[in-house]
Amino acid sequence: MKNTRKSASGSPERRWSYAWWSAAVLVVGLGYVDLARGGETAAPILLILGYCVFLPLAILR
Repeated sequence: MKNTRKSASGSPERRWSYAWWSAAVLVVGLGYVDLARGGETAAPILLILGYCVFLPLAILR
């Protein structure tokens, strides 16, 4: 009989989904940290990338 149990890490699609969500949270978090430190250049870029690129990709994938 074949072993039909899945591995603990799950399917490859699920791992990519976690990677997209992790990237989105990381980029947005770094943007807010830089914003709190008074960043005027990197903070808006990171927040726009996080909210307009990574978050939609995480939702759609």
